[in-house]
Amino acid sequence: MGNVNLHILEERENVGSDLRDFSKFCLPDISGNHRAFDLLDQTWEKASDNFWRWCYWQDDFRCGQIVLSAAKTINNTVVEAQLLSELGWLYLEWQNFTKAEEYFHRALQNYQLLKEPIQESKLFRYLGVLFHRQDDFSSALNYYQKSLQIVVDENSKNQAEKSYILLQSEAELRNVLGSCYLSFKNFDASYQELNLSLAKYRSLRDRNNYYQTAPLLNLGDGHFAKQSYYCAQQYYQECLELSREISRPDMEAGALLKLAELAKAQANNQQALQFAIEAEKVAGTEIISVREKAARFKEQIIYSNFPAR
Repeated sequence: MGNVNLHILEERENVGSDLRDFSKFCLPDISGNHRAFDLLDQTWEKASDNFWRWCYWQDDFRCGQIVLSAAKTINNTVVEAQLLSELGWLYLEWQNFTKAEEYFHRALQNYQLLKEPIQESKLFRYLGVLFHRQDDFSSALNYYQKSLQIVVDENSKNQAEKSYILLQSEAELRNVLGSCYLSFKNFDASYQELNLSLAKYRSLRDRNNYYQTAPLLNLGDGHFAKQSYYCAQQYYQECLELSREISRPDMEAGALLKLAELAKAQANNQQALQFAIEAEKVAGTEIISVREKAARFKEQIIYSNFPAR
């Protein structure tokens, strides 16, 4: 995988082809099937992170389904749970909430059988995000609080080897809690949680630059909601610049769309249109929800510039 350029479509297709070939040797009646699965999983792990990071989500999904099927075939519950959670998140990004919930619950059941509380906490958070995106804020908050309680309980055990992942988990939870409180218009609680999230990410240093974009965007939303437009712009701009620096197109597109909405709120339709066009372009074919929102927003701006007959 070291010499593979995943930015080239043919190379991404070759990864899928290799995984399909490996999966043929993972059948129950084939000698060495577990060794073949290990090779399959290693190949997948090397490609998957970059598929996700660079937003090649269709490739990520197709390859992930191959590995999921093989994991089920040889009864590898650990990898099966991991794939169910990751593929469920892709369904969530594509707004297929029914399939996302199904996959999340299946993953959660597996992690509960495996007695993996940190992973269980992650799935409760994923379910919270699922309901949050459907504007069911009460259910979202309930799942977030379940997730946080597990993290607090695990932290109390003073497990040094898990301190990093627990700190990252809490940072992620503080972000989604802050976003949820914003939905309830509890600005003080939201601001507190989001700043705590950002502080925890930054305490982990540059290893978590990737995740800092989310609380930055949400802090911008909080100021936008209070019509503190200057502060909102500062956070959106910081999110945009960081997203570009770390090559994270999903958050780059999201920040551009927020800047478009902010420009429209300040009656700068021309700038709003430019930001919306750029957001739609960056979202491309993979980041469907942002692309569709940007397209609708762009149309509203264009039509608003024509006088009613």
